[in-house]
Amino acid sequence: MMTSPSEQRVRRPKGHESLIQQLSKDGDGPFTSMAATLLFAASVGYAQERREQFSETGEPIRYEVFRRSPTAEAFIDSLGVMEHPGDASILSEERLGERVTIFEEYANGGLNYIQGEINASKSRVMDVLLEMVRRADRDQRSGGLPPELGQFFSPPEF
Repeated sequence: MMTSPSEQRVRRPKGHESLIQQLSKDGDGPFTSMAATLLFAASVGYAQERREQFSETGEPIRYEVFRRSPTAEAFIDSLGVMEHPGDASILSEERLGERVTIFEEYANGGLNYIQGEINASKSRVMDVLLEMVRRADRDQRSGGLPPELGQFFSPPEF
């Protein structure tokens, strides 16, 4: 049975609830919402080629929150297309759940990467994020990071 966009939910990995809170404005983080935090994490996960499954979930976010931003929805759709090149049906309404799962798994991979950077540096979350952005900027200038991902380092407000 197909889930309509209004019923679709985006899962948050329960193992990263604390990090998601720290990165969101409620935890004095740089991101205006948990949805924006997951967008950033998914862009990091994609850039680091870390798509990681998870089973335990926190409170899900309605997909409609992501649909309010054409950039966010386009990013989620793009991840699906990149995972299934040559398969135009990945963009069909019937496969929305599959695209959301791809996004969730890249977000989990990104959160794992960010947490690893925090653990390795023993620095504050904001210091780690700033260093990640600096490295991404250097990589982008040298041709390492696709320019499309750069915009997710400062996602729009939701």
